[in-house]
Amino acid sequence: MIEFLGNIQPIILLFMLVLMYSIENIFPYLEKPDRPAQHYKRNYGTSVISFVVNALMGAIVVMAIVTANHKQIGLLNLVNIPKYAKIIIGILLFDFGSYLTHNLQHRIPLLWRFHRVHHSDFHLNSSSSLRFHPVDVIVSQCIYQSLGAIVIGLPVSAFVIYGTIAIPLLIMQHSNVRLPQNVERVACLIFATPCWHKIHHSTEQPLTDSHYGDVFSLWDRLFGTWGYTKPHEIKYGLDEFKSNEQHQVWYLLKSPVKNNQRLLDDQRQE
Repeated sequence: MIEFLGNIQPIILLFMLVLMYSIENIFPYLEKPDRPAQHYKRNYGTSVISFVVNALMGAIVVMAIVTANHKQIGLLNLVNIPKYAKIIIGILLFDFGSYLTHNLQHRIPLLWRFHRVHHSDFHLNSSSSLRFHPVDVIVSQCIYQSLGAIVIGLPVSAFVIYGTIAIPLLIMQHSNVRLPQNVERVACLIFATPCWHKIHHSTEQPLTDSHYGDVFSLWDRLFGTWGYTKPHEIKYGLDEFKSNEQHQVWYLLKSPVKNNQRLLDDQRQE
């Protein structure tokens, strides 16, 4: 079963992209971009690069997990508890590590320069889901997930189950959709739902620096990094990515090594 779930994750990803694309173009929740075709094209151009890098990094993570378990390295390999308990605890600890890493991606200037590519999109939809700089993918996948999995002693089954939950949730979170109000209200008590996560993409820094949880909302609630704001009432994106040219694939890839502060200062003077 676990092997089956691991094998179909790419299919789940493609299915969710097609499904959310269809729904958001029939029942959009937020305002659509002025040039939808251009927006999708640019985001998917960036996404293809991220997808390839993610696949390569995923192989490294799996190798790290298998090696750690074979050599009995990591916290969960030091305790004698039932297998199902290790899976549940492993999933929770792995998501907590992701929450901490996401925090650092916002707080450490060097990491933020790459992570902000994901936050630069002014119009969230399904194509925004994988709009990541490849270096950002390496930080979260290769560095955190490999080291985190080794420290935790994460079971392979926990990693596969976590990914099976996280992939469809990632696409839903960024899509231009919303869950029924009653479902959203209950689901966000546990999961980082679409309306819960969208707040994280606000152009206002206090909101951008909140709602870090990737799968569970527990960590934001526990550490107070959350707030109540309605997604349709906020502005999305980053002020330093105002012009149309700044959203081209090549510009996004080279933007971390460019001095965008000068551009932002010029825009403020206009």
